[in-house]
Amino acid sequence: MTKAAEYAARWDLDKGMDVLALTEDERAGRLARVMPGRLLRTPAWMPLTDGLEPYTPLVKSLRKAVVHRDAIAEFGYDWRLPVEHNAKMLADAVDQHLTAWRTHPACVDARDRAPDQRPAQIVLVAHSMGGLLAAALALIPGAVDEVRAVVTVGTPFHGAVKAMEILNSGRGMLGLPARNLGRLARTLPGVHDLLPSYRCRDTGDDVVALTPGDVESIGGDRELAANAFELHARLAKAVLPGHRIVEGTAQPTTQSLRIRDGVVEARHVGYDRHDDGELLRDGIGRLVEFDHGGDGTVYRYSTTHGDVDTYSVAQQHAALPVTGSVIDFTRGLLTGGRRGARLGGTDVGLALPDRVPVGAGFQIVVRTEQDPARVSCLVEDAGAEVLRDPVRRPVLMPIPGEDGVLAARVLLDKPGLHRVKVGGGGDPVTRLVMVA
Repeated sequence: MTKAAEYAARWDLDKGMDVLALTEDERAGRLARVMPGRLLRTPAWMPLTDGLEPYTPLVKSLRKAVVHRDAIAEFGYDWRLPVEHNAKMLADAVDQHLTAWRTHPACVDARDRAPDQRPAQIVLVAHSMGGLLAAALALIPGAVDEVRAVVTVGTPFHGAVKAMEILNSGRGMLGLPARNLGRLARTLPGVHDLLPSYRCRDTGDDVVALTPGDVESIGGDRELAANAFELHARLAKAVLPGHRIVEGTAQPTTQSLRIRDGVVEARHVGYDRHDDGELLRDGIGRLVEFDHGGDGTVYRYSTTHGDVDTYSVAQQHAALPVTGSVIDFTRGLLTGGRRGARLGGTDVGLALPDRVPVGAGFQIVVRTEQDPARVSCLVEDAGAEVLRDPVRRPVLMPIPGEDGVLAARVLLDKPGLHRVKVGGGGDPVTRLVMVA
């Protein structure tokens, strides 16, 4: 069994992940119990996350683009803790890395040969919650003075309904992994900092912003929720130098929610507003629903931040930072020679379960306007360092009566973390599934 599968198996143990719950000492600010290490090196999984891809391809590519590998520094942080705490740690790491790099022989030589001989500066590349850390960094006086540019990839600047699903997991959901996740998440400031701050709660005749009471009613922590909403209000005013945003699109994504008897009903639709802020309604006053999509985790327009330009790519949340065009885009911004490859391409949406039993078939569903003959699918063992087992190539077939929808049924008889890839000529859309 792979390491990812062994880690995932802990979710099947009663209270198997409670060791990660925030203690009273940690909540009071005594935080030495868990020490963050480097960036994720192998695929990982936990309930409702659709899996976590390693950052190794991104790091390796960036190191090849600079004058010396030491120019690239990784910043691992404890995702359980408040965004602002981790931003302070990031500020220290930025200062230490810049000081060390500016005296590095490779940096000194490169500066001597550069036409403008300007001192080295920082480029931040941040995925998901990491972008919130970068925004919080900008709230610290002087912390971004030496930052030249920031790339945020799939960052929920306005939060994600997925956070409400995680806090509510175990209520109205079967299975020990979901209950373990919910019990853990309710103690974590980091999860609450991902709560949606936009108008996302459908009350039937209106769409309103969540309140701390709403979060408490579904199992979250009222105080942590209040802190999170206040944080988002301040992060909205943060200005990041040279900011570029990469967003994921075309994937089925929860965008709004309803709350019924303490249970979250997540919905794959959002709403639009008129210029005056009033919600768009039809001729008889009903709310007009739109499926805006996203990256499977973060609603498309939640990645926006001020007037910053946004670059779109059809991809799942976890796979965004390891997608070829995103890596190329980031390399171009880092080197300053070009902005990287044009993102976008033909949209392909991918949907499948995040966890299935060994030997039980499951369905892969693809939405695309491409010719079905040009769309291919591949399933591989994501935990294997070397792909010893042959990959599977399910044949996607049109679903009768559903335009632009293809499907294939797959049965996997080996436990572990598997990666599904669907492509139509550009970067494949990928998603992880745990077979356990």
